[in-house]
Order: sequence, then C-alpha cells, then structure tokens
Amino acid sequence: MSALRKINATLDLNKKTWNMERIEAIQSDINSLTLAVQIVESGLQKDLTGYKPTFAVVLPGTNEYILDDLHVNLTNLSEGYFEYTFVKEAFAVPGIYDTARFIIKKDDGTELTGMPRFMYYVEKDPLQGTVKAETYVSDFERLESMIADVETEIADLHDEVTSESLRLDTEIAQLDTKIDTETGKLQTEANNLQTQFDSFNPTQFAQQEDFENHIYNSDIHVTTENKISWEAKETPANAQAKADKALTDAKTYADSMLDEYTAWVKLPLTSGFSTGDNNNTPQYRLITTPTNEGTKIFAEFRGAIAGTFLSTANSTVANMPAGTRPAATEYFTAASNNGDSGRIAFTTTGTVVQVSSSANANPSYVALSGIKYEVGN
Repeated sequence: MSALRKINATLDLNKKTWNMERIEAIQSDINSLTLAVQIVESGLQKDLTGYKPTFAVVLPGTNEYILDDLHVNLTNLSEGYFEYTFVKEAFAVPGIYDTARFIIKKDDGTELTGMPRFMYYVEKDPLQGTVKAETYVSDFERLESMIADVETEIADLHDEVTSESLRLDTEIAQLDTKIDTETGKLQTEANNLQTQFDSFNPTQFAQQEDFENHIYNSDIHVTTENKISWEAKETPANAQAKADKALTDAKTYADSMLDEYTAWVKLPLTSGFSTGDNNNTPQYRLITTPTNEGTKIFAEFRGAIAGTFLSTANSTVANMPAGTRPAATEYFTAASNNGDSGRIAFTTTGTVVQVSSSANANPSYVALSGIKYEVGN
C-alpha cells in the first residue's frame, strides 16, 4: 500500500546534514508517510549498491525502539536513492522524536559511519486514547509471515494425511478379505494333510533302534572324506572370531554417531571489553555433530563480557577466527545484569558486534550463555 504523503529529504555525507521539510504525523498513523531519501557526497549521488538501509528510532520518554529494514524500497540504490514508509509503531506515542536515523550497512559489515540523526513530530490523537508503546523489529514481522506459511503447509499436510488414511483403510479391508480367503485355503490343506497322516501305517517306517545302530560306513552311505568335510564347516574358534569382529564393528559404528567437543577457547575480545560477572570468562567451543545431512560443526558460547554497551551505536566486542564463523550473519538476543536486553551479531567476517540495547544505561556485563550457530567459514 502506498503512503498518502511523500517528503523529500537530502543527506550530504560531507556536511553530515539533512535538508528536509518538517515531518509531522498523527499518533498511530498507518502507511501515511513516506520519506524519499537522496544521499549525496561531494555534490554527486552516492552509489549505495550492496547496502541495506535500516530505520532506527527510540520512542520518546520510553525504552522502546524501532528497527525496520522491511519497509524500505531499494529500487534506486545505485543512484543513492531509497524510500522508507513509516510503520504505525513509529508514531505510537505523541512527542518529539529526535533520535531518528538510518543505519546503512552491507552484509559483510561495511557501514556508512557518522550518519546524522533527524527529527520528526507526532501529535496526540484524542480518538486514540492511551496507546501502549512497543518495540518493533522488522525481523519479527518476517517471522510471523513464515509462521503463517508453515501453518498453511501443515493444513495441506493434514488433508494429505487424511486422504492417505482413507486409502490405507480401503487397502487394509481388501487385505483382510484376501487373508480370510487364504486362511480358508490353508485350513483345507491342513485337513487334507491330517487325513494323509492318519492313513499312514507305523510299521512301514524305520524304528529308532535302527537309526541308533546306523553308524558304520557300510550303513550310512558316506565316505571318510565326506565326514571330514561336514565336520570342517565351522569350529568354536572361528565362530568366536566372527562374533568378536561383529562386536568391534558395532562399537566403531556407534562411536562414529556421537558428538565431538573441542576444549573451551577464550573469546578474542577487542580493546575496551573484558571478562564480566566475577571472572565468568567469555569462551567458545566447537561441536562436531553427525546428522542425516552429513557431519556439521556448531559454535557454542558461555561466559559474560564487560564493557560499554550503547543503544545508539554498534560496538565490536570480539573477533572470531576463520573456521569458527557463520555462513551468514547471525543475530541473537543477549541478557545483561541489569535486566536490559539487546542484540549481538556474529558476522561472516568474524566480528562480534553489539547491534543494539534496550536502554542507554550501560550494564556491567552482557551474557553469552545460550548462543549457538552452525559454522560456515
């Protein structure tokens, strides 16, 4: 849905200034305002190919924030131009929004630094009453869409299972009929065999005494070579050797299906960051796991990092070596000692970045426990 209003804004990277008209909105406006952004450098359009703009703002008077890269039109990035349509959460509370800015960053971590903030104003809507301010992260909206797709797929699978169940019921009924028919035939054959056995005369068969006395070559109709050949078919020693080999092979196979853990390694922290939470050293280890898709390697973390964590800027807290990094940038929610939360990103270049936190108040440390990702490079 297109916005009702479009405001042009020009950002000069050299001067680090915005040129735009006053931005005003009404509380909880929905898809009503689009910001048309042109970025220039040295008087020329800035080529933003490969960059991804993210709108960020802290709601005034709260600890809630907006992080949105979903509602950005990226059609003309090569000309330094993109459009952003404000989500309704960005107008949730009335007041002066003086922390708005765009984070413009590539997937490899390259970022346009020093992006200046801009300001917009939201007027109270008497018809809205009190509106609860809530944090909005566009990744959640993507997740909701994915969940809806999964629910549709589950419904389709349920219909397929129901249809397959009806087909199996029909086949089972047909099989029951066939079994009943075959059972009748077998009973008839058994009755016929019983009749034949009943008609046998015991005196026509050899007696047990004759079998027990049947021990001489002239009686048993086999040669000495025949008997040696039969006795050599298997020996206790050979049978035990085969059993031992089967047991060893089974143990080797079972051992190959267990996870393998490396020793815990101290996380290489950058300058300004150290161990937090009473010497709870930040560490990682690699886990090699056999799966039905082949062997996979995961990185698992524990411990806590102490340092300065800000909601208004990213901070590189550590660098992961090659062979322990993800195939794509992974984001995780991290807890801290004072109850604030934020996001930590593990990038493909190895940097461990504190992307955002829920408040400007700096915690003493941030915990890494529970973070785990698949190693890709």
